[in-house]
Amino acid sequence: MKKLTMIVATMGIALMVGGTALPAAAAVDSSGGTTASAVTKQSKIQRSHIWNIKHRDYKVVNTKGKTYTFSGKTNNVKMKANHNLKNYKQSTWTRKKIVQIKQDNNWMVYYYVTTGKKGKISGWVKLTDVNLKHPRKPAKHVAPEFDVYYRKLNQAQRNEYREFTYTGARTAEGEPSEM
Repeated sequence: MKKLTMIVATMGIALMVGGTALPAAAAVDSSGGTTASAVTKQSKIQRSHIWNIKHRDYKVVNTKGKTYTFSGKTNNVKMKANHNLKNYKQSTWTRKKIVQIKQDNNWMVYYYVTTGKKGKISGWVKLTDVNLKHPRKPAKHVAPEFDVYYRKLNQAQRNEYREFTYTGARTAEGEPSEM
């Protein structure tokens, strides 16, 4: 019985030591240096191409929302809040650019908006945090504006929209359609 207890205790110690040494060994490459993944933490935020679009006026809908600045590469974006929308309830925001951001495997459209004298107050805001100040009324049998359409989509539909816009139309079998 003492022998069995000694073996179990030895195995437990070996597993504890081996388990803590394993991640440290994985962070060292063959030349003895530290790998990049061990030094820098990869962001889980990605972005698509930034597009300049027609300027439109918006008003704040979500006073808990914020505007952000982006930095870093497209596959490793850092988002930093720079303004609280609750401070700009009465302001008119002007949309200038559009981008899609992937955060936690979910896509969302962000607008680059400016307000204030000479547009000094600016940042990226979620489409759902602002609303068109003067929306156009759609005619009969005409699709509504993009903002109205996108706001009504659930998250799965937004992800599907992103795939459709960047990979093109697909057939019923999932193959790219040919024009």
